[in-house]
Amino acid sequence: MPDNASVSVSAAPAEFANAPAIPMPDNNAVVGQMIFEKAKSEYPYLADKDIAFDYAPGKGRGFLEFYSPEETGSPEYPRPQNIPMGKVGVQVFDPKTRPIDILADYVSHYGVEKDPFLAQRYQQFASSFTPEQQKVLQDQYAYYQQHPEFKESRPFEQWKEASGMPGYFRGYTFNQWDDAKSAYTPQQLQLLDQVKQYLKIK
Repeated sequence: MPDNASVSVSAAPAEFANAPAIPMPDNNAVVGQMIFEKAKSEYPYLADKDIAFDYAPGKGRGFLEFYSPEETGSPEYPRPQNIPMGKVGVQVFDPKTRPIDILADYVSHYGVEKDPFLAQRYQQFASSFTPEQQKVLQDQYAYYQQHPEFKESRPFEQWKEASGMPGYFRGYTFNQWDDAKSAYTPQQLQLLDQVKQYLKIK
């Protein structure tokens, strides 16, 4: 074709001019995989961990739930079928869940048991609690008992080990609490800063 030849480009038919954008497929497996891959990309600590992942928007309380290898779940929230027994798993309920929240749940419920570096610092943290911090945990436990939507019926010590202490550990370490530093002693903050550096949390 000669360089000076004119090229005719047809305009889109008028009926397509105001057509709505093609929606993304409503595929929870695809969306969930994108959320999980983003978490592994932002926090390489997760990249080599064998974690089953499930995305179930709106099917549970809060943002997400962690399952240990032997945990069956509760009657209200049974273990998801695609998180097999014998394997750790994370189920995300809210699309606003951040990559750091996925890291937080894995580390606070499993990494602090299986990773020697984290286990040592978590035990030091737990054993350093002041009477004032113990009172905070008691108040949290009472709140969960008094509000039926939480259905908290475990003894305090069991709740503290499984939920209360991991939650307190996450507050500052994983940027989950506003003005978090005021809830910790200087020595605890030193420990938790070591954890943040180890996990490459900014």
